[in-house]
Amino acid sequence: MRKSIKYLLFFTLLAAGCNSKNELQQSGLHYQQYQDYKSLENVVKLLPADADTLAVKNILGMPNDMGFEYRYTVDSTGENGCTIGAVFQINAKGKITQKWIDEICE
Repeated sequence: MRKSIKYLLFFTLLAAGCNSKNELQQSGLHYQQYQDYKSLENVVKLLPADADTLAVKNILGMPNDMGFEYRYTVDSTGENGCTIGAVFQINAKGKITQKWIDEICE
């Protein structure tokens, strides 16, 4: 009986992991089609902490590449009049070091 519980737990966790990945990919595809805030926010939330620039591009498409960070914007502005978007800061090895979504004011 214990063995069957372990298998059930394993497959439940496996399915949950697949659903998160599927949700991440679906949100990325939705963003690529509509450039909407909700799907971009979902990608920022679900993207693994150890992601790299290749993963970001695969999920969201080609970024506005600033050299030290990738930016993806939506078609609206925030209360300060600045463009709203996601920023993925990257290190010299191409790893994401920080990610956030908010107004991008410069």
